[in-house]
Amino acid sequence: MQSIPAYHHYRFGAHLVRTDVTLQALQPGEEGAAEGGVIEVVVVTPCENPLHVDTWLHHWHEDGGSACVLSLARCAEAYRLRFPGLCDFLIDLGATRITAEPRAGLSLDTFEHLLVDQVLPRLLAHRGELVIHASAVEIGTRTALFLGRSGWGKSTLAGMLHHAGHRLLSDDCALLGTENLDVTAVPTYPSLRLYGDSIGQTFGEGQATTSVAAYSRKRRVPVTQVGMSHPRPVHAIYLLNDPTVVAVEHAIVPLSSAAACMAIVEHSFRLDMRSASHTAALLGQAAEVLRRIPAFKLLYPRDYAGNGRLTGLLEQHIGTLQA
Repeated sequence: MQSIPAYHHYRFGAHLVRTDVTLQALQPGEEGAAEGGVIEVVVVTPCENPLHVDTWLHHWHEDGGSACVLSLARCAEAYRLRFPGLCDFLIDLGATRITAEPRAGLSLDTFEHLLVDQVLPRLLAHRGELVIHASAVEIGTRTALFLGRSGWGKSTLAGMLHHAGHRLLSDDCALLGTENLDVTAVPTYPSLRLYGDSIGQTFGEGQATTSVAAYSRKRRVPVTQVGMSHPRPVHAIYLLNDPTVVAVEHAIVPLSSAAACMAIVEHSFRLDMRSASHTAALLGQAAEVLRRIPAFKLLYPRDYAGNGRLTGLLEQHIGTLQA
């Protein structure tokens, strides 16, 4: 008799992930308790050689580099996301089911990182949700979103604010919506991904961590003080400055509507980059967000000695905004 696999249920924002593999990063969920519905994740037997693809729709590359880290193709009944040498993920056209085709030898932490930090956000974006590559922190009674490219310090800033006593809602991904006159954010999962020097400077020695992925030097820092999975009002967006352009002073300056809109678009997850309808919808969502909350440029030197000053600046600034 064929055995029936045991399924696990996890929360990803307001959604329920149902899968036959154990995931460490996500919080457990209960079947039927998710407002956003169920996403099925099925993992097939690892293989050595991936399916040959003649035509790719899009390639993502490392920031500032030529190495391809992710490719997208469209087949008859699904989109295929390929992380070269690691895993393929098939997302059905209804964006309700993910089939993972790992390469032989892929570690569980690497698989989980790809699924949770890359694939699930793109699936939800393809459904039409506004999924932002941003950190979300509750500073006092107000919530701030921090946007910036990979390596610009979003997670370090979120960890610093969390360690200073502010509530971390999301390290790297938030689901945005509009309700009445508010912009709301739903956090995805409770953890931080930081490099060793940031962990040491922020949390001190001896902080428990786990691996993010076999190819990354970042470590996951478990976080217990997290927000719930229901929507939280957002009060401001802060775009981090490019750390290669050294900022001498700590400053917060308003962003123009055009610059803020492009920042939201740039830092949103997307699946089919060639879809004109998805692009138009994303621009409309960004504009709607900016009609409701302000956006600013956050300028500061990447100097751990200035953490207290940066925290104080953000506390003071967001406290002046309309609640």
